[in-house]
Amino acid sequence: MTHLNDTMSTSLLTTHKKNAHLTKEERVMIATLKSQGLSNRAIGRQLGVNHQTINNELNRGTVRQLRRQKSNGKIYEYSYYIYSYEAGQATYLEHHRHSGRRRLYYSSKQFLRLADQLMLGEFDDHHYSPQAVIYKARDLMNDGTLIPKSGVTL
Repeated sequence: MTHLNDTMSTSLLTTHKKNAHLTKEERVMIATLKSQGLSNRAIGRQLGVNHQTINNELNRGTVRQLRRQKSNGKIYEYSYYIYSYEAGQATYLEHHRHSGRRRLYYSSKQFLRLADQLMLGEFDDHHYSPQAVIYKARDLMNDGTLIPKSGVTL
């Protein structure tokens, strides 16, 4: 097996890089192929991804639609579910936006209050830079784990 086969999976419709997120174009293709009645495994083969990836994406982007029908003056509502690539992309972007490590000092209200006071000059009439805030906070606060190591992250 060559290195190319290890990193890329080719298929009839697209080339998908292994261990990469689905693109918007791939989501559009999933919607098209699913509307044609293909199974998750067949779609996975076409796109060069695992069938479970297709299943996860279909769960992520499935939305409930409502169809109303009027008969004899009465309105009947029927709900059904379809895959929407827009909903899948929006859900992916929302989850991606919330991913990543949470900084410890965000949970320290004491540090954030002190940092605001130091930068605004409300503590001792001096306006501190972010790096100076960190040095001053280390002197004033006992819990060093809740103080960032660098002013760049402040």
